[in-house]
Parts: sequence; structure tokens; C-alpha cells
Amino acid sequence: MALKIEETIGGTPAVGLLAIGAMALALVFNHPGGKILPTSASYGPLLAVAELPPVHSEVSPSVVEASASPKEEPRPKVTLTRDEIGEVQGWLRAYNFYPGPVDLIAGPRTFAAVKAFEAAHQLPETGNLNRPLLEALRRASGLPLR
Repeated sequence: MALKIEETIGGTPAVGLLAIGAMALALVFNHPGGKILPTSASYGPLLAVAELPPVHSEVSPSVVEASASPKEEPRPKVTLTRDEIGEVQGWLRAYNFYPGPVDLIAGPRTFAAVKAFEAAHQLPETGNLNRPLLEALRRASGLPLR
């Protein structure tokens, strides 16, 4: 059975939607060898259970180590207000430690920038957003403190 793929509409060749649908159905329901797939709902395995390879229940140690989740570091503490977090982000951005926006949200980039600032100024690398950090940022500017 041959399908007519092109029709003419107003003198212009166009692909017939019915022909495309018929070809798609033929591709879906025909096996690559040209045989039609069975229409019953029994699409079970083609191999008998005896022909299946044995399942190994032991797992190598390297697989267990690779699948284990890495230990997460504790999240740094935040004891500043949102406005103070914005000030910290502004200072870190002015000192080229923080590439992100001043959005008043303490996120991973802010914590990483705090740790980088602390390392550069020989402070304990805690990553915490607290009052001593804010004061250290203000002192680093060289401006008179409030």
C-alpha cells in the first residue's frame, strides 16, 4: 500500500497530515524487522528466568564510597539584620571579594566572600556574618568609625 505524501493546495505542494499520521503510526507499531508487534497486552520479558544472568548482591567498596553523600560543612551563623547584611555585601564588593548583587540575602556567595576576606586579613575563617566582621570591614576602609 503506497501513501500519497504530497498534495497540491492552490497549486503549491503540501504534505498531507493524514499521510504523516499514517507514517508515524506505521513506525510506532512496526518492528524494525518489518513484522507487526503483537497486539495483546502481554509485553513481558522475552528471556526465560533461567536465561537471565545472576544478580550479584555484593557491592564493591568503591561504589559505596562514591554513592555516599559528601559531608556538608555547617552553615555559617548570621546575627546581623538584613540592612547590615547589605552593608557587608557592599563592603565586600568594594574590596573585590563579592561578585554578586547587594541583595540583603546571606547566601553561598556571601559566605564564600566573607571567608576570603577573613583569610586575606588573617582573621579566623568562620564565614559568620556577625558584628565583629562588620566592624572589621568598616575598619579596613580607613574611614572614621561611627
